Amino acid sequence: MLHRQSWVLVLSVSITLSFSLSVLWRLQSPEAPVMGAERCRGLGQNWSAGTLPARQDQGWILSQLKLVQSCPWVHNASALGQYREQLGGCCNASADLVLTHNNTRLGSQIVYDGQPAQKYLVKEELLEILLQGSPFQAAPYECCAVVGGGGILRESGCGPEIDRAQFIIRINPPWGWPPEDFANDVGTRSNVVTMNPSVLRDRFGGLGRWRRPFVEAVGAYGAALLLVPAFSFPGNIQVSFQALYTLQDFDSPARTVFMNPEYLARLDGHWHRRGLRANRLSSGFMLVNAALEMCRHLTLYGFWPFPSDPEGRPLPHHYYDNQPPKRGVHAMPEEFTRYLGMHLQGVLRLHLGWCR
Repeated sequence: MLHRQSWVLVLSVSITLSFSLSVLWRLQSPEAPVMGAERCRGLGQNWSAGTLPARQDQGWILSQLKLVQSCPWVHNASALGQYREQLGGCCNASADLVLTHNNTRLGSQIVYDGQPAQKYLVKEELLEILLQGSPFQAAPYECCAVVGGGGILRESGCGPEIDRAQFIIRINPPWGWPPEDFANDVGTRSNVVTMNPSVLRDRFGGLGRWRRPFVEAVGAYGAALLLVPAFSFPGNIQVSFQALYTLQDFDSPARTVFMNPEYLARLDGHWHRRGLRANRLSSGFMLVNAALEMCRHLTLYGFWPFPSDPEGRPLPHHYYDNQPPKRGVHAMPEEFTRYLGMHLQGVLRLHLGWCR
C-alpha cells in the first residue's frame, strides 16, 4: 500500500512539473529553434529602422515574439550607447527628468505637457520646495530594473531577482495594498516610485483627511523618490503640493519630486518623429526612456499589454487587480513593440514569464 502511494505521489509531482514547464514561457526558450546570426541581425536592423506595420495588434506582436525567441539575447553596449546619445541630445533625463532650481527660473513659465495652451508662472512658492539639483547625479547606474504593473508578473517569482538590481523604478504600484503581499513576484526594494495625482484624489481624498494613510502607503517603499507628474495638467498642482507637504509634516524618509513637463514634451516629440502616435506616453514608457539614459544594464518586468499571456491563458490587467485602463489614452501595444525591438537589439532585456 505504501509502495502504491509513493508511485501515486511521484506521478502527481511529475504531472504537476510537466504542466508547470508547459506553461513556462520565456523570451529566450532553449527549446526554440535558433535563428541564424545573420537573420537575427537583419531582423534587428528592421526594428532599428522603424519598418513596422501601422497596426501592431496582439496577433502581429505574437508572431514577432516567435522570431525574437529564436535569437539569443546578448547585451549590446554600442546599441544602447546610440539610444543614450539620441535621448541625451533631446531630453537629458539625468539633469531634467524632474524640476529643480537648476532647470527652473524665477519668473519663467512652465508649459503643461498635457495641456500646452496653459502655463504656470514660477514663483518663490515653487522654488522653495524644489531640489537644488537633480537627484540622479549618481547616474549611470550599473544595473537597473523597471517594474511595471502587468498581470504577467503574478506568480512569476521575480521578486528576488528584481531586488538584486542596483537601481529600481516602480511604475504606479498598488497604493493601498501592502507591498509584502506581492514581494515574491515584484520584490521589496525601490529607488523611484511613480504616482499619478488621480490616486491622491481617489484613494486619499485629495489629502484633506486621509493624510496618515497616504504617508503609511508611501512609507512602505522606504526612502524612495515619489515621482509625480504635477505639471501635466493644471488640476494636478495643488494635490501634488499637498503630497509633498504631507510627507514633510510626517517626517517621512520619502521625498516628493515633480516630473519636468518640458522633459516630457521633448520625449513625446522624440518618439512622435519616430512614428509612435499616442495621445499621451504612458508613465512606464517615460521611465523606461529615462532609464535607458541612466543605466548601463536594464531589465523590464511586468510590461505586457494584453489580457492573455503569449500562450493564450487569461491574465488580470495588473498583478494586484483587474481594473481595466482608460481607453484611447495610451498606445500600449505600440510602446511594447518598441521594447521588443530594443530587446532584439540588445539594448535592454524584456523579461516575460517566470524567474528561476
